Amino acid sequence: MATSTLAAMSPQVGDRLQDPTFIFWNEQFEVWAGLAEGINELLLMIGRPTQIFNETITIESNTVWQTMPSGVLALTNLNVNGSQLKKTTLRALDYTQSSWSSAWQSDRAPVPARWAPVGLGMFIVHPAPVQPIFAQATGIAYPFTDTWPPAGTDVSPFEKNLDQALEMYAASYARVKEIGQDFQEGLELYKRFQQIGQRYSVIQDRRDDLVWTQSFGAPTAPSQVSKR
Repeated sequence: MATSTLAAMSPQVGDRLQDPTFIFWNEQFEVWAGLAEGINELLLMIGRPTQIFNETITIESNTVWQTMPSGVLALTNLNVNGSQLKKTTLRALDYTQSSWSSAWQSDRAPVPARWAPVGLGMFIVHPAPVQPIFAQATGIAYPFTDTWPPAGTDVSPFEKNLDQALEMYAASYARVKEIGQDFQEGLELYKRFQQIGQRYSVIQDRRDDLVWTQSFGAPTAPSQVSKR
């Protein structure tokens, strides 16, 4: 679907701020930055952008611990030699142990059979390959990799029907420096942004409810196990 640049959404934010020529608000440092932050927050709320990562990566040998590819928020699939590796969790590796022992970190094989996310910076392959191998990785890419502030040419990873929500967020972001009525109006815009994100998540969950689940997504919550 068609997407918008930050510069294309900027005039609508100016209208919401009643400052279309950006005399009071700085377009790059406040409006574009607000749009970028709104995109980041919406990505965490929905987890289904149109922008994805799909590249060949190298799986290092003799270690189950692998570093996340640069620019990737979360992996969704790994394919080796045309076969998709089964996705599991660190908890399953530690506790399920269906065909491996508690020393699974030392297991080796020509090709891994499964993989698991570990936070946002690493992932696991098991067993570890005895030689470096190539894998086709698919995942969710970070929407911005530039240094702050963002450029107006940066593109939203969401379809255009979410531009309105992002414009609300940016207007709310810009009003943070205000007090009184302006600040309260900003809070109302932020609530509306959250409501749109929530509704969109419900709709998308009907299509795919496994994006952020413990088995198939990229869980970031701490383990609920309190004792061993």
